[in-house]
Amino acid sequence: MRLRLLVVTGLLVASCIPQQSQPSPAPTGRPTDARPRFELASYMYALQTKGKIRIGVLGKAPPFATSDPSGARGGFEIDLGRELAQAIFGPQRNPDAVIEWIAVDRTTAVSSLTTAQADVVLARLAVTPELAAAVDLSDPYFVTGERILIRSTNDEIKDLPDLDGKTVCVTQGTSVGDDVDEANAFAKTLALDTYASCLQALQKGQVDAIAADEPTLWDLSKQDQNTRLVGRRVTTERYAIGAKKSASNDREGFIGFLNSWLVTQIVIGTWGRLYEKDISPISQDRRSTPD
Repeated sequence: MRLRLLVVTGLLVASCIPQQSQPSPAPTGRPTDARPRFELASYMYALQTKGKIRIGVLGKAPPFATSDPSGARGGFEIDLGRELAQAIFGPQRNPDAVIEWIAVDRTTAVSSLTTAQADVVLARLAVTPELAAAVDLSDPYFVTGERILIRSTNDEIKDLPDLDGKTVCVTQGTSVGDDVDEANAFAKTLALDTYASCLQALQKGQVDAIAADEPTLWDLSKQDQNTRLVGRRVTTERYAIGAKKSASNDREGFIGFLNSWLVTQIVIGTWGRLYEKDISPISQDRRSTPD
């Protein structure tokens, strides 16, 4: 909500500034790739001095992060990391030249920050009180959560209340079944071992819907294009950029910089452009803000 208010405020302020017609400036040749200037005590200046920013990312978590056998990386979080690098080092013909990609997973993402192996982590870090106690977190750059997937021909289920008396497939060993029960006490759940089993059950008409996190449902919908996501989120997760907590001011101004930079990316449309490039092909929707 805070981030949304900042974005709206920025747009309103921009719209209120009088626009005066100006003569077209004479061509001045190619723009220079000047580095942004930061306070000497800031962590951004320290990164410029080192000449690299180390960004922790997931290896295989489409559409947020992907890598091919050649080592080339792509995905929403990867592209966002490249934009961040350019905000610190200035425009780059090859942003990866100033980035050291650090491979992390769910078990190592936080420790890569606390042990100073990475400067930031863009790896689907879901904001929780426990995480916020361990590392510094930016405002959310992405908001997602659990939703439901149905057959495209199903006109009865449009939202959570329509699950009354319906059977929803969930996977064993997760809390999704409890989340569905809390969202609609009249829904029935069937726990199977894998999402592939849930998709087969949906295709055979053994269940009416599948409940899972949005990225999982995007993947299932890609596997069977006769399915679609509907309704509000059953739960909400907010992904934030992680950074090491400042000790003796060694991360001076860093989180404030990340938050200001993120707002700018949303206001100028970069966030929406990256969403359309990396996520829209499988989510089949468009967004211009994280929430």
